Amino acid sequence: MINRRGNFFTKIIYNPKFLALVGLGLVVLISFPLAKNVSKRYKLSKEIKEMDKEIAEFESKNKDLKQLITYLESEQFVEEKARLNLGLKKEGEKVVVIKDDIFMTTAASFGEGNQGSPGTFFNLRRWWNYFFDTPSR
Repeated sequence: MINRRGNFFTKIIYNPKFLALVGLGLVVLISFPLAKNVSKRYKLSKEIKEMDKEIAEFESKNKDLKQLITYLESEQFVEEKARLNLGLKKEGEKVVVIKDDIFMTTAASFGEGNQGSPGTFFNLRRWWNYFFDTPSR
């Protein structure tokens, strides 16, 4: 009787269908953790790509801010602010101030015709006079 049981178990164990079933079960048991790891890796690589994009954006902003800081610390910026806010000028420069109300009334006296917007002719004349030192009308 022992021989029959041993013979029965050996027949089952060495049966190709049983071995295929056991192998399939092992593959399924191994594939679940493998699938979880692959999924985690995919998510992590996706996050890494997003972080790399953010890093590139922050580096670009950082570069722009460094350029702005360099400009704000430069002599050019200080000079520009002094000219605009304090009305200062360099030696040898001329300051020209054009008031809007005088400009429009004088431009109307020259006539507009087909010259474009009101005062176009007058504005061009004033620039010509300014650059070539001719007396204004």
